[in-house]
Amino acid sequence: MQKKANLKKIKLLTIILSLLFFLFLYFSIIAILIYGFNVDNKLTRKTTAIVPYPVASWSTNFISENKLKSQLDSARMFYENQDFSELGLRVDFATEDGKKRLRIKEKNILNKLIENKLIENEARKRGLTINPEDISQAVSRKMQEYGSEEYLKNNLTKLYGWTIADFEENIVKPDMYQEKLFENIKENDKARTEAKNKITLAQKELTEKKTFADVARKYSEGESAKSDGELGWFSGSEMLPEIAQVVFGLKKGERSAIIESSLGYHIIFLEDRKSEDDAEKVQLKQIFVRTNNFAGWLDKYIKDFDIHIFAKDLFWNKATGQVEFKNNELKDFENNLEKNSPDDISVLF
Repeated sequence: MQKKANLKKIKLLTIILSLLFFLFLYFSIIAILIYGFNVDNKLTRKTTAIVPYPVASWSTNFISENKLKSQLDSARMFYENQDFSELGLRVDFATEDGKKRLRIKEKNILNKLIENKLIENEARKRGLTINPEDISQAVSRKMQEYGSEEYLKNNLTKLYGWTIADFEENIVKPDMYQEKLFENIKENDKARTEAKNKITLAQKELTEKKTFADVARKYSEGESAKSDGELGWFSGSEMLPEIAQVVFGLKKGERSAIIESSLGYHIIFLEDRKSEDDAEKVQLKQIFVRTNNFAGWLDKYIKDFDIHIFAKDLFWNKATGQVEFKNNELKDFENNLEKNSPDDISVLF
């Protein structure tokens, strides 16, 4: 009796070990297909939907193959489900060049996924969190922009194959973490405080009746400082939105308050205005103090990370803080993308 029981145990253990070996072999083969040959088919898709094969990893973080392919599918769907022929443009990912363009899209999406994850991690490290209520409010604002919840849902499904939950996860939440992190950086950035103090001193001297040219020479940064703050003539489309919004509300001879833009702090003096080719133009002087923008901060921040890329034809370039191609042919194609694909709208955005 005992012998039979032992034989059953051995048989059961053999079956379990054989099953485990088969699973190990199966998942290893899938890994070779994905990482070694960049195979993307029904089998690899079904497997990566269950097992989170990493396409990029650092520390305890990773970006899954499934997440990347899902985002790539949505991007491809966006381009292919629209008719751009009236614009004289097209989308074609089926040709050899089209496959290269799609591979470039995939690389760019991976860079964005890594960037989003790093931003979220840093925000959480600083105690900045986003709760479901914040996300719901942000989505509600988007719905108002689009007109209705139904309209937004239909467009997400039609253009990206997304639900509202996908929209929250892929767009709304990353944007909110970026906004919160940038606000936190601005509040705690010593250089930004010094820049604000500098532009405030410039404003104070202007109120004390010192000439704009004298104050510009003393405080302004950039090329305009060398010419007493003179900038020249501009239309609204040639200015930063934050500047244009204020400038076109000024009268000739008026000076703005301190304006904060993505580049820094500005005080603008409107010298003159005119109409030219049916467009209004303004002649400006400026006192400008530069600040570190979020893009500059993020560029330096990302370069501190060593990120392992599993895909065979990609690598992490720490010097640029970007995922890049190993393949020189793809590199050259990407560097000349607009020339290689002049009529393909997927190259433009």
